Parts: sequence; C-alpha cells; structure tokens
Amino acid sequence: MRITILRKNILFVFLMCNAIVYAQYTEKDILNYIESYHSLAVRKMKDYSIPASITLAQGILESAAGTSDLAKEANNHFGIKCHSDWKGKTFHKDDDQKHECFRSYPSVEQSFDDHSAFLKKERYADLYNLKITDYKSWAKGLKKCGYATDPHYADRLIDLIERYELNDYDTEDYKKGNRFTGSKHPDKEKGINDRAQIEPAAQIQTVIKSRDVEFKPVNYPYTQRPVYINNNVYFIIAKRDETFYDIAVDVQLTIGQLRKFNDVPYLSYEPVEGEIVYISKKANQSDKTSEHLVKRGETLRDIAQIYACSEKALRKINALTKDDVVKEGDKIKLK
Repeated sequence: MRITILRKNILFVFLMCNAIVYAQYTEKDILNYIESYHSLAVRKMKDYSIPASITLAQGILESAAGTSDLAKEANNHFGIKCHSDWKGKTFHKDDDQKHECFRSYPSVEQSFDDHSAFLKKERYADLYNLKITDYKSWAKGLKKCGYATDPHYADRLIDLIERYELNDYDTEDYKKGNRFTGSKHPDKEKGINDRAQIEPAAQIQTVIKSRDVEFKPVNYPYTQRPVYINNNVYFIIAKRDETFYDIAVDVQLTIGQLRKFNDVPYLSYEPVEGEIVYISKKANQSDKTSEHLVKRGETLRDIAQIYACSEKALRKINALTKDDVVKEGDKIKLK
C-alpha cells in the first residue's frame, strides 16, 4: 500500500503504548451492554415513545458500551453536559475542552430518563411523527435535527442497530413487555479478540513503508481496521475525508484523547488521507534513533510525529522552551 506523503513531506504517525487506554471496549462489552440495558431501553420506549433501538445504539456509542469513565463514575451514558439549567451533581473531564462539566446521576436509569427528556425538546418534535419501528428515519432525523455534528452519525447508529439486531426491541412484542430471554448473537459471543485470532488484520493487509522502515499490521482488539506499531506505539492510517471524530469512534477513544496523543497544533486541525494517527500516548524517547537533523520546513511536532515521541518530551530532552522554534540544520536529540 502506497501512503500519501503529507505536507512538508512528513508522514504523521499516531501510535499507542502497551497500556490499555481508558475508553476502549470490545465486542463483548457491547453484548454485555445490550444484555444489561435492553429492558431499561424498552421501558423508556413505552414512557417516552423513543425507539429502544435508538436509545441502545446511542448509549453504546456515547458511553463506549458503558466502559467510559463518565459512564462508570457518573452514570452518564449519553455524554450530556451540564448546561446552565443543570442543578444536580457534576463530573468534570477533558473532552473537546479541558475540564468540561458533565451531568452526574445517582443511577443509570436517571441518565436514560434525562436522555429521553432531552429528545422531547421542541427541535426534535418531528421525530414523533415517525413510526417507532422506523429506526432508520429516526437515526437520520436525529442528525437532521442537529443532535450531532458528525456527518456519519446516522449511519453509525444504523450500523449498530443492524449489526446487533437492536430493532427487535422496537417490535410490538417488546412494547408489550416481553423480556429478552437469550442471546440473539451466538456468532458474536466470542467477542472481538477471538475473531481477531481467526481473521487477524495482519494476515489480510499489506505492509506499509515510511522512512525506509517497514510496518506490518499487528493484532489489535479494539478495531477492525489495520493497526501498526512504531516505537512501541500503535497507529492507524487516516482515510479520505476522515475526521478525528470518525477515528475516535472507530478505535474507541475520545476526540480529546486523539488530539492529545498527536500534539494537535490547533482545534480545527483534522488529519488528511494517508496521515498516520497515533491511538495512544506517545513515548518519551525514540527506541532506535538518537538524533534527527532538522530539514527545511520541519517543526518539532513534525519530528515528534515521525518518531512517535511526545513533543513535550523532546522539548525537555533538548532544553527547548514552549516558544523555541527549530530551524533547518538543527540537531534534535531523541533520547
């Protein structure tokens, strides 16, 4: 596979350490989430006339199948922020901005209730003209009403609903209160780790090259896309028109984590096709290379991306202040 050379002829790579990252989850987590909360979603469907499939899909997407810190510590499964009218407890965490305020609930059910009440706002009124079993129109309607800025949000909901047959919970049988009595997904029960052993990305993807170094795909349990490793950090290759939001959903991280891992220089920055995107914290030094000779147009961030080292660590190694700028011919120590 030929990789597009990025601006300034630097191939930006984003990798991950051996430690598991907070928001990652497996297919088994998704199945456990469905098993745990399908009855609650059906009850809320009867109370608020919102398809249970939509509630479950949004919960999985927003809470990383219940494994996010926000879900575990604040019972917030839908990522609802405080806003000016919130009088309850709060939970603060870095998101798009540092130390953002999110609502904290005494129970998961209250989070589901708050989510349902949120969708009762006037802006979503047209959704209630749709059939409760028409999950596709509901998903598209949520996007049209401005629930999310991601252009693929509706497709992501629909994909989750169809992949896990969540629309079964919207049928008349479930609205009458019939409970889920067994797995509808026996082929999925083994989870993503077992599937990766059967069809690992490393066996079906080609090798990529950067700086005359070959990177072979490695087994990685949290996404089906090819994942590579550089300087003991995992990375993926950005696809055409892909945003950090798209990648965050795909690799089960937050946008804030991706931006931090990649030393993103400004808020509106998005990756370009062929760019290497690290999916966990970069290393503090290079494992093989000791020094880098700065080329024309290179920035310290460019160099940090090449070697999967954090820009902050490189500044410390080279006694550079936050305002210092590297120039052509400088020698940058990497360890």
